[in-house]
Amino acid sequence: MTTTFTIQPITGKDYHYDFIGSIDATCAEQLESLSTVPPESHVLLDFSQVERVNSMGLSLLLKLFEQWEGKSIRVEVQHLNRMVNMLFKITGLGRFVLTEGQTGDAVSGTSAVNPEPPRHSEHDALIHAKTTTSDKLNFVASLQSGQQLTGWYLLNTYLQRRLTRAIHFDQSVDTPDPSSTDLLFAKPFEACLMIRKHGFIPVMRPIAEVDEVVILTRADDERELKDYAGVTVGTATEGSFVYLLGRFLCDENGLDSSKLTFEFSGNEIKALQSLIRKKCDVLFMLKKTYEGLSSFSRSNVRKLDESVTDFACHLFCVAPHLKAESQAFIDVLMAMENDEQGKEILKDIQIQGWTKPEEGELKMLQMVYDKYVS
Repeated sequence: MTTTFTIQPITGKDYHYDFIGSIDATCAEQLESLSTVPPESHVLLDFSQVERVNSMGLSLLLKLFEQWEGKSIRVEVQHLNRMVNMLFKITGLGRFVLTEGQTGDAVSGTSAVNPEPPRHSEHDALIHAKTTTSDKLNFVASLQSGQQLTGWYLLNTYLQRRLTRAIHFDQSVDTPDPSSTDLLFAKPFEACLMIRKHGFIPVMRPIAEVDEVVILTRADDERELKDYAGVTVGTATEGSFVYLLGRFLCDENGLDSSKLTFEFSGNEIKALQSLIRKKCDVLFMLKKTYEGLSSFSRSNVRKLDESVTDFACHLFCVAPHLKAESQAFIDVLMAMENDEQGKEILKDIQIQGWTKPEEGELKMLQMVYDKYVS
């Protein structure tokens, strides 16, 4: 199956199209060509030859669907693979998916695809828009794995020297205190909270780095995922992308996640210990944490499923009062992969490099956050 995206009209069917390949940021021009579909038409999109859809692709589809809805066009999407179908459900596009035996009239409604997110008071947005009484900055990072800690201290020193600014580093366990955080490297939903409620500005993200989820059980348990009805599931926290994706994976495997009991351990290593000690039967874990486990720990667990969403990532954010200085942080982080010391630190924190987050990526992530958390 090719990754190059093409749109093929279905012979003899007006406004019925086969989508072929992968849908991402490079598909804007092809998708824009469909905006000329006349009002009150019926559009059918067949995804049987679509390999994957990333967050930018979802954003482009959302834009197109909004245009069609504004023209009273009835939209149906069919034959999605499991992961693409899951992404449609997560982001609110699932109502366009035509399931077997369903009529088109049941698919597309008139409600907005992307309802306006909740508004917050001006006080919330400006809570951190202050002039600091000290030049010292507080940098808080949520690590992707425990092996990265030394590297993050080295990165903090690197930033201090390049910016000639005193910076204090702390590892994050819970959501950081917005009143005492200036620089933030946060998990997807933590970043969304700080952006939405406290006005933090996302400036960078790791290159080619997404937060995927694995579902684990003990190595000696031979059941399939669908056979774990009503069991106890261990995971780190409830307000996390890991928890959300884990539940969706269960539901897509025919295991009703609403009937599971969840045990929140605070961090992924404690959750893993609960699984091994038989305090829970299944574990939701960040894929990167799983891949970084010792051979002993890996030998005690078995992978039941994993997500392939290419959807969420950690974000490097700055507080609102640092907006005017954000370009300086961007320049230092982007230059790391061209600097020998920077390359070594990137290796220690297990990141290839830094890039600016795309608007579409942030839009889709905020949409999921607004729908499931806020």
